[in-house]
Amino acid sequence: MIKNFLAKNKAIQRTKQLKDLVLEKLDLIKLTVDQLAEEGQKNKPSTNILLETQRNTDVLLENSAFLLQYSVEMARAAQHMISLAGDNANANHKQETLYENLKNQVEYLKLQTDDLKLQGELAVKSLTRIHEDVNKNQSKLITDPKYFQDIDIELMAYLYSYLPNNFAIDIGANKGDVSSRLLQAGYHVYAFEPFLPVFEKLNARLSDNSNFHAFALALGSAKETRDLHIATDHTESQVYEESTYYNSLIQHSLSEGLEFTDVVPVEVRTLESLHNSLELPKEIGLVKIDTEGFDLEVIRGMGSYNYPVVVAEFWDANFPFGRSGALNHLQDLVAEMRIRNYQWHIVIYRVWGIHDISYYCNSSYSIDNSWGNVFFFQDYQVFSQALKWCSSVMPPTYFAT
Repeated sequence: MIKNFLAKNKAIQRTKQLKDLVLEKLDLIKLTVDQLAEEGQKNKPSTNILLETQRNTDVLLENSAFLLQYSVEMARAAQHMISLAGDNANANHKQETLYENLKNQVEYLKLQTDDLKLQGELAVKSLTRIHEDVNKNQSKLITDPKYFQDIDIELMAYLYSYLPNNFAIDIGANKGDVSSRLLQAGYHVYAFEPFLPVFEKLNARLSDNSNFHAFALALGSAKETRDLHIATDHTESQVYEESTYYNSLIQHSLSEGLEFTDVVPVEVRTLESLHNSLELPKEIGLVKIDTEGFDLEVIRGMGSYNYPVVVAEFWDANFPFGRSGALNHLQDLVAEMRIRNYQWHIVIYRVWGIHDISYYCNSSYSIDNSWGNVFFFQDYQVFSQALKWCSSVMPPTYFAT
């Protein structure tokens, strides 16, 4: 009798309809939050869009709260209707059970609503922060020229936390800009600079740091003596600032206004021999190579030694410095490192005459007239961390097929 009564009673039916409506509202709230998250991943919405979505979510939640309150009232009315349906102990037990079930369902729906509201608020805050960070980084990429000069160095410093040890080698250290930053990051630095006047400036600058070790040596693929070609800036305004940056162990092409005007004999060693003689530690976390076109020979001098991260400078074949004589074309560097089981790399590049900077991964294709640094990795987890860092500070380059 009570069962038939409940099935026919309009108040009980209304309670069920309200419950279904609350569930529908909750689904709509969840869909709104999911759409917001998806839109944020694709388009990084503006702050106005984020705030508008938050307002819409709040309206849905307010409506749902009203329905929940009304459902409680309907549940109480249902209890009264049930009490009228029978006066025996069995009927009382059934009405109490029904009421408790309805009350528990309402409480559960309220908890779901509160949880979804919190998720919605967190999603809006997260996407707003992402939007602000992206705008800030894009602004920095456009307005801060020094950022472009140091971005490769900053990646080396960032990787400090992900390497198995804190020893680094700076080959082609010049006056020590890279060495100085690596020391700040926490590395023990072994720096190589073959040109004695520059070496003395390097040593005077950083020798007070007990974690710094300097060598007046060049590095290559064999133990030998080679001529270091000294570059001179002939431009009236001294465009190239410090011409010693362009000294090289090979005679390669130069850009207009620069010229090799002298040679100085220097001692050349290999990385392998320095490890074997214990002048360098056996375990090194990062090696940076910048030898003005001689980088491939330095890599060949590694012998059987490998390092978690190797950074080498590359020049495109149409880049003014790379048109002839250079031993650091990207294709050659990648091929040599693949033989050594470096399966992943990131190319950070500029194009001659253009201010922008970008990156791409795991390709030996050299963009016309480009130059920059290529980061080689043996461990995927370290590569993955470097890739995340790159994606957060500069735009990627995509190749159309």
